[in-house]
Amino acid sequence: MTQAAILTPTVSAVPASPEADAPHQPDELTSLLLTPETPDELTRFAPAELTEVMVTPDATPVVPTREVVENRVTGFIAAIRAEAHRAGLDEVASLDLLGSARNALDRHIQAAQRPWEDGPAAPAAPAKPDPTGWSVAPGSTMLNTFIVRTLLARGGMGEIYRVRHRDLKTDHAIKVIIPEYRDDAKIVGLFHEEGRLLQRIRHDAVVNCAGLFRDTDGRSMLVLEYIDGQSLSHFLRRGPMGLSALEALLRRLAAGLSAVHAAGLVHRDVSPDNILLPGDNPAAAKLIDFGVAREMRGGVTPRDGLDFAGKFSFASPEQLGMHGGGIGVASDIYSLGLVILAAARGEKLPMGQTVEEAAAARRQVPPLDAVPDRLRGLVQAMLQPDPKRRPADLTALLRALDANANPARKGLWGRLWTSRGRA
Repeated sequence: MTQAAILTPTVSAVPASPEADAPHQPDELTSLLLTPETPDELTRFAPAELTEVMVTPDATPVVPTREVVENRVTGFIAAIRAEAHRAGLDEVASLDLLGSARNALDRHIQAAQRPWEDGPAAPAAPAKPDPTGWSVAPGSTMLNTFIVRTLLARGGMGEIYRVRHRDLKTDHAIKVIIPEYRDDAKIVGLFHEEGRLLQRIRHDAVVNCAGLFRDTDGRSMLVLEYIDGQSLSHFLRRGPMGLSALEALLRRLAAGLSAVHAAGLVHRDVSPDNILLPGDNPAAAKLIDFGVAREMRGGVTPRDGLDFAGKFSFASPEQLGMHGGGIGVASDIYSLGLVILAAARGEKLPMGQTVEEAAAARRQVPPLDAVPDRLRGLVQAMLQPDPKRRPADLTALLRALDANANPARKGLWGRLWTSRGRA
């Protein structure tokens, strides 16, 4: 399942304070918006475009249940991975092989497209909204160009649809504000800001935005890259990642976030829900959902009422008002450290469900027993409570990762971290 995420409904405002480690309570507006963290902020949908038909002995067609089909697909995937293991391939190479199989399946799906996708024109009139809750019906046209295929995800303020360009026959994702908020000036402003900021980033590890548009009814829409893959949250339900997959994930996300930071932005919601893995391949990970990203001024993002946004389990201490509350590059680095720790564990680390609990969990480096030895020093540096003791940028982290891979240069990261801590 693929999507490029939605305006995050979990938001709180944390004012700045010179008091180093004291977390601030949300203000009155925040209290109305703040909600407990859930395992998955979005309602996610898996495509169901292929239906296999079986025949009983009396020639009566029987459509198997979704569970039966999913079990068959799981068995097929397991067989491919077993063959790769027997051939001596490592985890990353095995996932590349699965990606190739996924591409072949995509070609099969495209060859059997629905009638309205191959026809010379879209349906004559837009269909009525689907009774299941879609605000745009399947088969209808968006922006006079894209035919709606399926709803990928739904959040408190927006939806994402998989669409097909009616002429180019290419797949894309379109993010829209749900009808209830289409005229809300604040929500529309945040939506437009997301599009503006995404236009500044061009990196293969970051979702690409083709532009911000308005439909004939005036509703704003972001046309985004369609990413064919599940979220990291979904992937981790299978269990912990091995060393090679962890390292590939860390390299990929560090490179993508470096591009975000080079553009003068802070993501502010780096979490497994906002990372997609095309073909289940960590080396191809994509960072999504820039709904609460902000531009830095003087090395930190300005106060805008969204200084804490996202999920308590992956927020940095400064997002809770600790250490002065200035949110900059180091905040994303801390969140990335928690993502890698979650990937090593196969589940997120309990980091609190309230401001007080979350602040208490961030007064020391969390347990790192699940992280492989080769990566533990780097993750420990990323998860330092004081942002001044974390890596200055992710380029340095990538250099340290290369050094750890070279036995002759081991210990370089410890020296870099120590010198930064003294600065």
